[in-house]
Amino acid sequence: MSKPFTDIDGPALESLISLISRVSEAKENNLALSPEDCQLLLDALLTLASMQDRLAHHDVTVHKLRKLLGIEKSSEKLASVLKQARASGKKSKNRQHDEGEGFTPVKPVVIVHAMTDVAKGDTCTECLTGKVYKTEPGSLLRITGQSPFKPEQHVMERLRCNTCGAYFSAPLPDGVLVDGESQQKYGYSARSLMAIYKYFAGLPFYRQCSIQKLLGVKITASTVFDQVERVCNDIYPVYQQLFNVASDAEHYYLDDTTHRILDAKPVEKAVRNSNKTRLRSGIYTSGVIATLKDNNAIVLFETNIGHAGEFIDSILHKRSQSCGKPVIMSDALPSNRPTAREATMSLCNSHARRQFVDVINHFPEEVEYVLKRYGEIWGNDDFAKSEKLSPVARLAYHQAHSLPIMEDIKSWGEAHIANETVEENSGLGKAIRYFLKHYVGLSYFCNMKGVKIDNNRIESMLKIIVRDRKNAMFHKTLLGATIGDVVTSVIATASEAGINVFDYFTTLQQESAQVKAHPENDLPWNYITKS
Repeated sequence: MSKPFTDIDGPALESLISLISRVSEAKENNLALSPEDCQLLLDALLTLASMQDRLAHHDVTVHKLRKLLGIEKSSEKLASVLKQARASGKKSKNRQHDEGEGFTPVKPVVIVHAMTDVAKGDTCTECLTGKVYKTEPGSLLRITGQSPFKPEQHVMERLRCNTCGAYFSAPLPDGVLVDGESQQKYGYSARSLMAIYKYFAGLPFYRQCSIQKLLGVKITASTVFDQVERVCNDIYPVYQQLFNVASDAEHYYLDDTTHRILDAKPVEKAVRNSNKTRLRSGIYTSGVIATLKDNNAIVLFETNIGHAGEFIDSILHKRSQSCGKPVIMSDALPSNRPTAREATMSLCNSHARRQFVDVINHFPEEVEYVLKRYGEIWGNDDFAKSEKLSPVARLAYHQAHSLPIMEDIKSWGEAHIANETVEENSGLGKAIRYFLKHYVGLSYFCNMKGVKIDNNRIESMLKIIVRDRKNAMFHKTLLGATIGDVVTSVIATASEAGINVFDYFTTLQQESAQVKAHPENDLPWNYITKS
């Protein structure tokens, strides 16, 4: 999708203001503008034309226009809205974050420093009378810093026979060989860090190169990519196993986000639910969180020319016939619906709520009512989480407390439309019609066990992809995009399992032969048992 507006930041806006005098001067003296001035003028004209067109066709509200132009933050950042809709949820989330729930902290290395000047039983040097004895030791926790990649030069002593010329070399210690083979320059631990920095921290290859040069350990960007590719090769069997296991999941979160692959060419793809084909060029990263029967979560990503619905199709194609109909949580876009297998499509209430937030400036009282009622629903869901209700008990609780609220919002919307107190084509009218049209999917969490209330979990997970996209801008080839998908999927799944991803990646490389033969033994939750 093309960008509707051209970003004009503060300095550019100042330049645009000063451009007026330069245009007047050029007109008076019959002079040409510089290429930079021409481009700035074109950007301003295109933005103005697009704004006027959308406003003239009632395609965008002023509130949404301010968001698109970056003047106003997204609806989720509105303090007044969040205060009502997320008050209890924020408290519980912050508590989990502070306590580090679900993650295994790295234990500090314990170093004992023995007394050298005084020993047990010696005379006290202060009073010269008493004897000293052992007591509670002192303690200091010190966090140290160093370059992420530390070079070590291992020099092996060698001997040579003066008769046959045979060489004899000192063996490398086990501590060195466990991090790589004898001729391997970059250890498994270094490769793991490179992969995590790139595909979780969003640190592009060239930036890793720049940082290492700054710290005195030079590594080229191409070298970093080569080492990350080796990590991908070693963990790929685990990714394949995760993909296969995810096909039999009970619940899926599903969404996608735009991306770029420079070398990608338009391809002819079949139109869904049709025998026709058409040329496709839109590139998306699709994300899925598959929840298994044992409540383990698998996170998978795929970047190519295709939508999230096509990605979930590729997963469901492997689904066992004995498995029941899955539940898929997504937004209401038709492109997200699977065609490979029949599924229950539950819809995201955050998207429905956002329709009302976008028109809050024009209809404050009406929108305030909807947000207040939605806030009660999310409060009910937070209560169910805090009480750790079973799926059956959670469903009963929502049926008793949330379903009446959903019905009240539905009746409120129908009354406005029927009584013509709200224009159907207005912003509020469109928000009401969206809620009424998708009411069944939006209220599934009140009618079916295990259905979630919103799609926020996968949207939050896609921020890993967005972070990398904002920093690296694009993938060069489809191969590079696939490497990113594999590494990011395993990182995200291991993170959901609460394990140390760095140790996990290093272990998978050390035991690559066993991982290739039996990848099911090295899934993140099985790795916890082994460790």
